[in-house]
Amino acid sequence: MIVLLWVPLVQAGHIELLNGDRVAGELVRVDGDNLVWNTVNFGVQNIPKQRIKNFSSSTPLKINGNRTPCIVEKMEQENLVYYCGLRSRMNRVSLLSIKAMVPYEDFVEEKYTHHGRLSLLGTYARGNEVRDEWNLQTEMSLRKSEWRHNFIGEYAETALGEANSPKKWNTGYSVDWFFRERWFWYNNMEVGADERKGTEAYYVFGSGAGYQFWESRDSALSMNLGVAYFGEEYQESADAFEDDDNFSAGRSTMNFRHTLPWGVGFFHVNEFMQSFDSSSNWRLKSTTGLSTMLISRIYSEIKLDYSIDKEPRPDKESKDTRLSLGVSYKW
Repeated sequence: MIVLLWVPLVQAGHIELLNGDRVAGELVRVDGDNLVWNTVNFGVQNIPKQRIKNFSSSTPLKINGNRTPCIVEKMEQENLVYYCGLRSRMNRVSLLSIKAMVPYEDFVEEKYTHHGRLSLLGTYARGNEVRDEWNLQTEMSLRKSEWRHNFIGEYAETALGEANSPKKWNTGYSVDWFFRERWFWYNNMEVGADERKGTEAYYVFGSGAGYQFWESRDSALSMNLGVAYFGEEYQESADAFEDDDNFSAGRSTMNFRHTLPWGVGFFHVNEFMQSFDSSSNWRLKSTTGLSTMLISRIYSEIKLDYSIDKEPRPDKESKDTRLSLGVSYKW
């Protein structure tokens, strides 16, 4: 429940709600779908964005995508009207789309926010090999204002500790720079190996633009479009086949997550790469799954990984499917 206070217009900052109530105070930060607002008499309150009719503040603010301090004058329908630097250059952006906004003084001293996941999964794999395996995965995201850093890692083995057991591993890093409220520029790299596909090592370097449609604790959707350089080194084979493969490609990705009723989380990630050199050389991989809380930060997780390589090695299949079930620790 939000505690409201009727106040005169002389306060430094105020929020007017759709029902006409006015709340005096100052912005603390944007937190997903809420404005965290420090009221004059009742302390810090979380106010849903969709309930806000008007918002103004004389405190200089750091708004995502702007380097200089910004002043919010008012709202026009769902759009926040503000200027950064020259007052003659007004900006209009939907309040719902703004994911990073804090007092500029706090921004200078701001620390990184972070979240991550560590998963242990049992995997049922079909495709190039029919096998069951253990899979350890981790991912972490760090964010400070318009910069977001993402780290991933994976290790899979059929029988832990056996010398001849086929292994799969990868590690990657990407950095996103939000140069506008929703638009960001990304750069990423990934290295790994997949012995079941005969790949001794592979690497990917990519760059491009992304668009964050929305992002909150319960739901998020983003899409990327860019270019990538892909390279593979193959294990020795009796067939006459090149030892490596390198090509440049266009790449698109989509990342979606949403919390369903009863706290069940749905997620889907996909990536498509099309070689610039050959129209028949393209690759697709996707991950789709569900997770639900067991206790505290421990979650159960089930997911399906699917991949297609239209130009695999002659002794390998083009499609791989992997069903995984396990537990995750999230923070």
